[in-house]
Amino acid sequence: MSLAGAKRGLAACSMVLLLVCARASAQTQNPIVKPQPIHEQCKALNAGIATDDAIVKSIASLKDKDAKIRAQSALDLGKACDARAVDPLIDLLKDAEATVRAAAVEALGRLGQPDSAEDLINLVQDPDWRVRLALVSSLASFKTFRARSMVLNGIANPNGADITDADDMRVRSAAILTCNQFPDTSYSRKAVLFLYLFLQSRHEPIRKLAEQTMFELKSARNGPTEIAAILKQSNDPRLRRWAAEWIGKLALEQGRTALEEAAANDADPTVKRLAAESLARLKPAK
Repeated sequence: MSLAGAKRGLAACSMVLLLVCARASAQTQNPIVKPQPIHEQCKALNAGIATDDAIVKSIASLKDKDAKIRAQSALDLGKACDARAVDPLIDLLKDAEATVRAAAVEALGRLGQPDSAEDLINLVQDPDWRVRLALVSSLASFKTFRARSMVLNGIANPNGADITDADDMRVRSAAILTCNQFPDTSYSRKAVLFLYLFLQSRHEPIRKLAEQTMFELKSARNGPTEIAAILKQSNDPRLRRWAAEWIGKLALEQGRTALEEAAANDADPTVKRLAAESLARLKPAK
C-alpha cells in the first residue's frame, strides 16, 4: 500500500472509533457505554454535475479493493453534502466488510437524505455489532418517528430474545441511552423499561452492562425523570420497587417528590420501605 493509502487507512480507523476498531480490543477494554452522537445533517444536498471533481473520485474509491480506502471514502462523502454520493453509499451498505458498511451507515446519517432512512432501517438486523452501533447514531439523526422508533424497537428492544453477547448488549445499551437524549420523551420510558428486563438476565455480563447503563442514565436528558415517573405511575409493584431503589442508588434529586409520596402512601409495603431508604440516601433538601 502507498504511504497516502496507509494514512487514509489510519484516518478511517480514528474517525469511526468503535465502528472500525477490532472486536477484540472492545472486549478487552470494556468501554463505558455512552449515548451515541446525533449527527448535524446537511441542510440541503448539492446537485453537483462535474465529472472529475473530488466527489467523483471518492465515489470511484468506494470500489477500491482495500476496505480501509472504501471506508475512508464513504466518510469523506458523508461530509460532502452532495446528492451524487447518496446512491453509491446505499449500494455500499451491501459491502462484505462490516467496517465499510458501518462507514456507509455513518455517511448516510450525516447526509440526511430522507429516503435513505429506509435503506438504513433495512440494516437493523445486521449480524455485526459495529454496523448496528453506527445505525444508532444515523437513525437517531433523522428527526422522523419511523427512524427514531427503529432505534428503540429495532435495536434496543430484545423482543423476547435471551441476550448473551456483550457487544450486542453494548449496542442495545447505547440505543437506550440515545433514546433518552431525544427532546421527544415518547421514546424514553420504554427504553428505560428494557433495562429493567436486562437487569433480570441470567447472564452476569449482561446484568453488569445493564447496571453500568443505569448509572449512565443519570446523565441522560430524560433518564432521571422517567425513573421517577415509573415510581409514581406504574401499576406494577415490582417496577415501583425497582424505581424506588434505583432513585436512591443514583441519588436522583428529581425523584425526591416521588419517593416522599411512595414512602407515605404506596400500597405495597416493600415499595414504602425502599422509598424511605432511598430518601435517606439523598442529600437533605435545602
